[in-house]
Amino acid sequence: MAEHPVLAVVGHPNKGKSSVVAALTQNDQVKISPLSGTTRVAQRFSLKLDNQVVFELVDTPGFQRAGKCLGWLNEQSVAADQRPARVAEFVSRFTGSGQFVDEVELLTPIIEGAGIIYVVDGSLPYSPEYETEMEILRWTGRPRLALINPIGGDRYVEQWQQALNQYFSLVRLFDPLHATFDQHLQLLRTFGELEHHTSPLFERAIEQLERYRQLKLQQAARILVENLYQLLSYQQSSSRLEQAARDQLEALLPEELARFNQQLNRLEREGQQQLQALFLYHQLESDIHRLEVHQSELMDTTQWSLWGLQKNQLVLVSAGAGAAIGLLADAGLGGASLLAGAIGGGVVGGLSGWFGLDWLKQRLPSWLQFSAEKHLLGPVKDPNFAFVILGRALSHARAMLARSHADRDRLAIREDGLNHMQSLELKTQVRLLKQCRLLVRQGPQGQAADQLRDWLYHQLAGG
Repeated sequence: MAEHPVLAVVGHPNKGKSSVVAALTQNDQVKISPLSGTTRVAQRFSLKLDNQVVFELVDTPGFQRAGKCLGWLNEQSVAADQRPARVAEFVSRFTGSGQFVDEVELLTPIIEGAGIIYVVDGSLPYSPEYETEMEILRWTGRPRLALINPIGGDRYVEQWQQALNQYFSLVRLFDPLHATFDQHLQLLRTFGELEHHTSPLFERAIEQLERYRQLKLQQAARILVENLYQLLSYQQSSSRLEQAARDQLEALLPEELARFNQQLNRLEREGQQQLQALFLYHQLESDIHRLEVHQSELMDTTQWSLWGLQKNQLVLVSAGAGAAIGLLADAGLGGASLLAGAIGGGVVGGLSGWFGLDWLKQRLPSWLQFSAEKHLLGPVKDPNFAFVILGRALSHARAMLARSHADRDRLAIREDGLNHMQSLELKTQVRLLKQCRLLVRQGPQGQAADQLRDWLYHQLAGG
């Protein structure tokens, strides 16, 4: 008996077999195409955890000459207990012959001991032509599970269920593009029920997957906190401002702010890429807006209300966290833009004093701190900045957790999840702001970082 479960995913061409493989093995590099016959040879894909194979799926070509294959099998009259040997004889006879190429590729892993997952399209009507394929699979004597994939809808699911029940012990509806992690586990449990002596393999695979999921969520929380610390504490050298003449300062400031903005965006994107690699996404594109800090606003006003706290919330949270209410005095921005609007001036007074130029205070955004002694821009002192980063990070991570590796579309961030930070209880918002401020002081190894990691882990785990 193999040390891990091996399942052959079989069926008619272009019914979503490769999508099932990609989803279950968490591999977004499995080739998926709407064109029939994309898979021409059997390809093995395994899910490995800590370099140990948990289970293996074989993506097979679709049946091409099922009728003639079954006809060859029936040329000799054999008892039911001899049918698996007859199928093995078929594979041996035609391997390398140039005949029945697809059928040989499909049946080889099955006669070697793989279980069978038979995939059909629930959006198309049942046809008797499929009975030939199902009869060949029955001849193999291997445990068989049928999956109805609603590729284009579920109009004919009931019709398929009635037909499949005559050939398969278990029939399940499974959408590989939208199946959750729990549905993946349930599918493995279901297959483990088909063959008693393989049940321990599936039980072990499920335990490994559950431990893996927990570990990945813990690692994701760690990545989020480290990225949060980098963004909240980021400072940029601005020696160019120190060396510039007064008449050059106004021209240099936009350049310095643009460079600061680019670095913030780079840091956030690096954190997102780490998460994508953690969850085994190799070629994922996202529709999340860039984190852009402008002189007058951090992001556009529509995103402000989605990612961070609203002004009235921020006043209460800042007060509860011991923040200076004077930071909310910038009436010029009216509390409408993403970060700058929530916080007014007062944090860069040292800059205008250093240069002795009153106009410089008005030109540098209020969210940006400046250290004259070290010639550093940053970090961002707006108390809402932490909520914006947390909101964006959670929405991005949750979207990946809910995504199937069979999905080839851009990662969509659901709008109903964007205002998560606003929906938290006030005491939770206050605690988060305190922890974020302590995170900057203590670093990513301090107690505040541990508390933030615990909170993020429970958010990702659905707690």
